[in-house]
Amino acid sequence: MSSRTKSAPAADAAARANQILLRKAIPAGQKIFFEGAEADRAFIIQSGEVDICARGAYGELKVLTTLQKGQVFGEMALMMNAPRSATAVAKTACELTIVHKSHLEEKMQSIDPLIRRWVESLAKRIVMLTQKVS
Repeated sequence: MSSRTKSAPAADAAARANQILLRKAIPAGQKIFFEGAEADRAFIIQSGEVDICARGAYGELKVLTTLQKGQVFGEMALMMNAPRSATAVAKTACELTIVHKSHLEEKMQSIDPLIRRWVESLAKRIVMLTQKVS
């Protein structure tokens, strides 16, 4: 088998990923999504920082955590088919990779059902804790 033949599947996978996963530049201060909004995508931070916020008792945004390069956000609402549990705001200028819901669903279907239920359970628990904190 030639090296060209061996690398063809990897090249095909990379080409498919480039078609599915888009990158987007976000300026500092821009809201990426809002708490309560319908979820159709998740994000991977390529550069910059993103604040994950929830509304406090008086309606003010409270920063729950700040995420950095390599971290994923927005995935829980996709996995649970639920509205966004928090608001995401670009703390600094960011470059994000967008992962569409259909792509995530496809990946989730390919994993062991026990692991899939475990991940879904963890996501639900995190949402419940987020709601208690805010």
